[in-house]
Amino acid sequence: MNQPVRQVGLMLARFAMSAWVGAATLFVINGVRMVTSDAFDSAGRDHVALIRFPAYYATGATLMFVTLVGLLVARGLPRLTKRRWVTLFVITCLASVVMLADYLWIYCPLADMITPPGGARPQGFRALHHASEAINTLQVGLCLTAAMMINWPVSGERQ
Repeated sequence: MNQPVRQVGLMLARFAMSAWVGAATLFVINGVRMVTSDAFDSAGRDHVALIRFPAYYATGATLMFVTLVGLLVARGLPRLTKRRWVTLFVITCLASVVMLADYLWIYCPLADMITPPGGARPQGFRALHHASEAINTLQVGLCLTAAMMINWPVSGERQ
């Protein structure tokens, strides 16, 4: 692959990873405000979760995919060391696996527990909810680490 194509790959990876960290942060800020607001009853909170979370995971999966494709295209960019590329690729793959596991084994069971909205919370809801908070913190933390690494100027890049 030629140099300009590799540079576009790096740009896409930088953009997508940074966009995901920002989007996830905004989602959490708005989501916490909504579910702790007195404006919503229990059924309203459940509806908010059932409406918003699928978009959260779809956005995250899309941006993680774009990041991985961008990194694959950028591979071999002379200024991007092999060590740095491998580290970024591994962190991004790990963050993607964490997100997929969260969706399949935490979010989907939680969504089933609040369907239909407004019902009593079954046993296990609180534990799954706390697990979701922890795993999402891990996932976004991995992405923040990768975003800082990928946006740090590579050797030879103009300052």
